[in-house]
Amino acid sequence: GYRGGGGGYRGRGGGGGFRGRGRAPPEGPIDPIKLYVGGLSWDVDDAKLQEVFGSYGQCTAQVMTDKYSGRSRGFGFVTFEEAAACETARDAIDGQEILNRAVKVNNARQMAPREEFEGGGGGGGGRGGRGE
Repeated sequence: GYRGGGGGYRGRGGGGGFRGRGRAPPEGPIDPIKLYVGGLSWDVDDAKLQEVFGSYGQCTAQVMTDKYSGRSRGFGFVTFEEAAACETARDAIDGQEILNRAVKVNNARQMAPREEFEGGGGGGGGRGGRGE
């Protein structure tokens, strides 16, 4: 009866499942002025991320949060005004620690418009009524 074991890890780091759905190819073109920052401590907020990356150039930082709990999802995006500053920051910060957690920094990939991923989840509600 071990099959139920290990099921707990599936929810962690979710979001991987929607890559490649929608109309865009799974890996879009690299965005030259936008960075993906992963492995963030839950204590890092937009302001902290902005502070770390802002020393390399004018940028806007956003930590992704869970829309129900409001907690950090452990990653975020930083958009720079210039590709050169973006590249410098990526190379400098990748693998460095922010609040004692080493972070992973890559160029973000341009994705299909978000609406394609938001839709499609509804409509499952009416199934319980069969077999009365």
